[in-house]
Amino acid sequence: MKLKLIVLSFVFAIGFSSCQKCVECTDCPTGVTLDQAEFCESDFDSKDDYNSAVALVEAFGCDCK
Repeated sequence: MKLKLIVLSFVFAIGFSSCQKCVECTDCPTGVTLDQAEFCESDFDSKDDYNSAVALVEAFGCDCK
């Protein structure tokens, strides 16, 4: 039983660490064209760069979730 719990914890840890934080930006106003609709944190050099990019797209009126 203890071994099963350890293996399950290991599998959960691997799955959790591989998750990416991504947002999809849609519902942009007319005239706003995006080169990409999805932004993932792993595509940027830092979390600050990622947050800035998402904030900029939202400032143009797009809805990012």
